[in-house]
Amino acid sequence: MINHHLKATFRYLWRNRLFTGLNILGLAIGISASWIIFRMVSFEFSYDKFEPDRERIFQLTSSFKTPDGRDREMAVVPKGVLPAMLREISGLEEVSPVYYQHYETAQTAKSPLVENLSERIATLPGYFKMIGYQWLAGNAQQALKTPEQVILTASRAQYYFPGKRLSEIIGQTITYNDTIQKTVSGVLADLGYLNSFPAQEFFPIDQESLTSTDWSSLSSNELLFVKLKKGVSTKTVLDQLNALNEKINSEVFKQRNFKSHFKLLQLKDKHFATQSDTRTANKSVLFGLIGIAFFLLALACINYINLTTAQIPQRAKEISVRKTLGSTSGIIIRSYLLETFVVCLLAVALSLFLTFLSLRVFAEYIPEGMNNFTNYPGMIGFSIALISFITVLAGLYPSWLATRVQTVRVLKGETKQSIRGYQLNLRKGLIVFQFVIAQVFVICAIIIGQQLKYTLDKDLGFEHEAILTVEIPYKLQQDSLFQGSQFVLKQRLAQHPEIAAVSLGDLPMIDRMTAWLMDYRGKNGTIQKQVMFKNIDNNYLDLYQIPLLAGRNAQLTDTVRELLLNETALKAFGFSRAEETIGQTLYQGNMPRTIVGVIKDFHQFNLKSTIDLLGFTAQKPGLTTFNIKLSSPKVSSWKKAIALIEQEWKQVYPTAPFSYQFYDDTIKSLYRQEHSTSRLVNVATAITLLISCLGLYGLAAFTAFQRTKEIGIRKVLGATVGGITGLLSKDFIKLVLIALMIATPIAWWTMNKWLENFAFKITVQWWMFAFAGLGAVTIALLTVSYQAIKAAIANPVDSLRSE
Repeated sequence: MINHHLKATFRYLWRNRLFTGLNILGLAIGISASWIIFRMVSFEFSYDKFEPDRERIFQLTSSFKTPDGRDREMAVVPKGVLPAMLREISGLEEVSPVYYQHYETAQTAKSPLVENLSERIATLPGYFKMIGYQWLAGNAQQALKTPEQVILTASRAQYYFPGKRLSEIIGQTITYNDTIQKTVSGVLADLGYLNSFPAQEFFPIDQESLTSTDWSSLSSNELLFVKLKKGVSTKTVLDQLNALNEKINSEVFKQRNFKSHFKLLQLKDKHFATQSDTRTANKSVLFGLIGIAFFLLALACINYINLTTAQIPQRAKEISVRKTLGSTSGIIIRSYLLETFVVCLLAVALSLFLTFLSLRVFAEYIPEGMNNFTNYPGMIGFSIALISFITVLAGLYPSWLATRVQTVRVLKGETKQSIRGYQLNLRKGLIVFQFVIAQVFVICAIIIGQQLKYTLDKDLGFEHEAILTVEIPYKLQQDSLFQGSQFVLKQRLAQHPEIAAVSLGDLPMIDRMTAWLMDYRGKNGTIQKQVMFKNIDNNYLDLYQIPLLAGRNAQLTDTVRELLLNETALKAFGFSRAEETIGQTLYQGNMPRTIVGVIKDFHQFNLKSTIDLLGFTAQKPGLTTFNIKLSSPKVSSWKKAIALIEQEWKQVYPTAPFSYQFYDDTIKSLYRQEHSTSRLVNVATAITLLISCLGLYGLAAFTAFQRTKEIGIRKVLGATVGGITGLLSKDFIKLVLIALMIATPIAWWTMNKWLENFAFKITVQWWMFAFAGLGAVTIALLTVSYQAIKAAIANPVDSLRSE
């Protein structure tokens, strides 16, 4: 019986190849998009999922309330917290510091020099118990007993010592930074699951860190994890720690009008925390992706329903004959569901190719490591659920409708009236729903595109075109042999006519900051504000064309003596005019800093942020970034200029690789998430429009079939092709316009919520909705015009012959 139904199904699908192809294509697009989104979501939610006892593992974070009332949270804690947690806080099973170690080079006796490897930390032995590492070689109790020891993961061990057995690696020596020798004392199995602990090399924590009393300094390299004892609440631990913090820092809090306290971030939430030190995912984005996948699947199913039900009147005779020969409603429903199942399987096969293609076209938007992640039970379960969902959702209504065919009327030739309960309004409603979703995406794509254009075209308050930035490597910054070499290189570069200007200093707009609490002690009392600072030289303002409103540039010195402030900062300290600030003194703690100039406001961060209080210092030791303005705006001449810069670099820093970046690219990278959102919305827009047009095509085909005789009569009575085409098209245009009316408030609300993330943003204007509507109408006309014109030019004799 099944074999008979399969043969009949394949014959029918082959006989109606056009509609079959449209159905397969529509479902394949929806399945491919859903599959990619499932893999992305599954990948991100698998982080730390298989960590033993993850419910009791937490990262300690710091929370601050600054004098201006702002709240900030960071993933780091002061060094003094570690010894306090080890000795004075109860309820802890393990306390594990994660202090990142930076070595420029590493080398073994038989391996070449390795540069810039990361994932190195200093920690305590309890770290390996907390994470649940498996020891492959070495003694867990003795592995980090002395400062000269290092533990490796299996993959890092094989990287350093290829081909050696694990037991042979124990006792081998690794030399870091040419002089620091460490002996391998243990090898660990790599964690076999996605996790937030990327370390591959482990060193013992130094004694200074274990006895530190510093509760004020913070470093992004110093993290702290704890594992609570069973039954101990986070409140119990935090109450003890925050009470101790208040006791130690009470005087500092009073003096600086400043408060800090600690929080515990549960491991299961770490991958989604904004203050995390590792790569994170945004839960809102992931849930948005799930929503997009659902809508795309729904649109694909609606498209299938529209195309399938459009053919039922043409299949009425086939259904009637089957019913006459004894087929029950159950048999007809099963045959339609089988047909849907077969189409779904063919769509899955096509979606494999589309998925393969999409993963390569959009590789830069795929999370790193996703393609190497496999979750076979989840993938199999999702595939079965997806095919079952599509088969039932897309096949149930057409199969039920097929059972409503009235055999007697069909055999009398009354095909149009032969289906009980068939309502064209339902199919029109489905088309409206499809175009509502499509037009919401179209409007969102337009507004997001306009906002991104605005962010890149807006005057940022400084020049940023044709500027190269070069960072001095950290190793050279610490090397006494190269102290002051940056000034030598600056002079050499300035001599070339291909280079318009050279400056040393922090980039004007970037996602990093250094902030100090500054006091202005005026007649009306002390005003304390947090001010961000950038370190610059004397050529910086000219290179970036940042206007100096009053005073002069700061003099370059070995220590910080003079400051430049921006307009926002001078107003925050109570000055009304730029000239008033010249000669005034700000205090960093008890250290006075003289204000010698005022600069015009410019954007320090991306346009999501307001312009903040900013100061410039001119201190020689902190200048580690070259800012190089090229003379010519022509791209063709830049290659020669860059070659000259590299040549001079090699003269001054012969052992360091030359690496540069155009500053415009750095600015664009600040909007990486927005670009990803834009690309995602554009792809979703194209998919929804394509699927919606396939459904519209099916409705046009159905309408043309239903009105075949009416069209024939109109042509006999003198109707033109244009008139008939317009008659068939106007109903579809109405559907698109109705969809636009529904989509407009939805898109307006959604985009206004999205734009709230930007301090500087565009105004949503009427033309954006009108443009989307015009585009939708045009696409709809192009979609239905083929069927409309085909019906209009058909010979009326053929349609009226049976009358």
